[in-house]
Amino acid sequence: MRPRLILFIKMYVFWILFFVVQKPLFMIWQYSLMGDIRPVDWLLVPWHGLPLDISVASYVAAAVGLILCISFWIPEKITKRLLDILTAICLTVGLWTILGDNGCFPSWGYHLSKDIFAYLASPREALACAPWWVWVLGLIGFAILFALWWWIYVQCTKNNVRSLNDTVQEPVGRRILSCLGMLLISGALFLPMRGSVTASTMNTGRVYFSDNQMLNMAAVNPLFNIMESLGSGDFNVAKYTYMSTEEARNEVERLLPNNRFEQGGAPVLLTTSRPNVIVLILESFAKNAMDAGAMPRLSQIADEGVFFSNIFANSYRTDRGVVSVLSGYPGQPTSSLMVAPYKSQFLPQLGKSLLPLGYRLKFFYGGDEDFTNMRSFLVQGGFEDRVADRDFAPSDRLSKWGVPDHIVFQRAAKDIIRRTDTHKHLDVILSLSSHEPFDVPYHHLENPYLNAVAYTDSCVGAFVDSLRQSPLWDSTVVVMLADHGFPYPQESQNYMPARYRIPVIMTGGAVREHKQITRLGSQIDMVPTLLCQMGLPADDFVFGKNVADTTQQEFAFYAFNDGFGLIIPNDTIVLDAQADKRLMGTNDVLEHTAKGMMQRIMEIIGQL
Repeated sequence: MRPRLILFIKMYVFWILFFVVQKPLFMIWQYSLMGDIRPVDWLLVPWHGLPLDISVASYVAAAVGLILCISFWIPEKITKRLLDILTAICLTVGLWTILGDNGCFPSWGYHLSKDIFAYLASPREALACAPWWVWVLGLIGFAILFALWWWIYVQCTKNNVRSLNDTVQEPVGRRILSCLGMLLISGALFLPMRGSVTASTMNTGRVYFSDNQMLNMAAVNPLFNIMESLGSGDFNVAKYTYMSTEEARNEVERLLPNNRFEQGGAPVLLTTSRPNVIVLILESFAKNAMDAGAMPRLSQIADEGVFFSNIFANSYRTDRGVVSVLSGYPGQPTSSLMVAPYKSQFLPQLGKSLLPLGYRLKFFYGGDEDFTNMRSFLVQGGFEDRVADRDFAPSDRLSKWGVPDHIVFQRAAKDIIRRTDTHKHLDVILSLSSHEPFDVPYHHLENPYLNAVAYTDSCVGAFVDSLRQSPLWDSTVVVMLADHGFPYPQESQNYMPARYRIPVIMTGGAVREHKQITRLGSQIDMVPTLLCQMGLPADDFVFGKNVADTTQQEFAFYAFNDGFGLIIPNDTIVLDAQADKRLMGTNDVLEHTAKGMMQRIMEIIGQL
């Protein structure tokens, strides 16, 4: 057992080292793109990238462990041959991925992803993407690096491989126990592969640490990036192609004319063009729950501020909802932009719009910010200052998802109110307690969902009360909206429009007066609406509109699992994308428009 354990550890360290060395190689190769980097960054990048390197190395080490398990029953020569074959295959795949990634990055602007398989499916086109001499240099570089790493592998393992033959002669019972021990060690690698024992799994966002996006890119393991992109959802444009691109553009233009932000049919809602901005993204806060009386504080606040009473969520999960809120990009039926940093890095964000004006950004969340790659999305949006579950005492992590909302909102209120600098601020708070299993320290309503919503509603009310008593209140606008709806009542089907209706409220001392806006819109309209109120350009938010502008077309688009819907005043169409059939509605023209919208959403993602 001992020689195999030593060999296993050596090969595990070998593969971790193989991937760690890739980091400075990337930084050297892409030096002209790296920007202003400090000497310490050459150490910080490998350190922060280590979790992904360990994760990928664990997959290889698991295969090594399985070979060592069967080595108790086969000759040493066969074991050595199997290890050599495994190492040769992994070195070949790893080196070509690293070389190809570095070669493509300057023109692509992101790491290799599953998109590379589209190129590999057409070898002639793949070869044509670079001059012949580049491929020759690549082959030479591959040969040199392969020889170097193979020599290191042989030197590290040769003595241990030779000693394996001794244990083949051991009694059967001892070999069985040793084999089970090695199998147990190999199985334990599941933890570094996955990254945690919580709901969050390993993802590229975990290695993001800097406001220099290139340093974050350098920390990413390219092999892990490909594996993650394979599981990040369906970005296949062809699946949602219903017409020519030009025709799809025309359909979108009918809803969103290019000059939509130039018209002046919107009331002035704010008393200042440069307020402090606080965005509360509230887990599962469906309009149906508000109508059922589960949000008494939000209802009260809505009667005092600006209440957008006819707004719909664009999707059905938090990772989609946060992107819809902050980036103004619609959700998709079977994919999530948040879990694909190689795509989401190109999206606009509210924070990106406010940073040039001197705004300071901060994000508050009681859960794991690495869940669904949220960290990378936030870093890309300028949120260097983030509060997550790790920033609270272990005794505060009282629910499955992390820290209950009352503790998070108390922390946010304290941090916001005690500021003394002269900068304007954007704060985003994402709640979590009204998510299943609804384990909240509050027991007033019989329905678990409504009870959890009422609990978070009370936390929001206390938060607003604290702000109202501070000097910041008069210069602050608070925007409250849900990340997505919830199937309440339970008979509500996931495709039905009522499932996606959410309350949206603007409050704060910077709100001019109470007003109810009944115009039809969705989450993706809220950032453009806010930017227009601040006199700022919103053209980057290509699918959004100023929902308060009475000159604009009213509509709301939403996506659910393998389907989508389009709502306009007095009509709705809902389509099953998998079966290509209608679930609601009979309007042929509206169906064509909905399909054009869906197609353009996916086409633009395909271009990111």
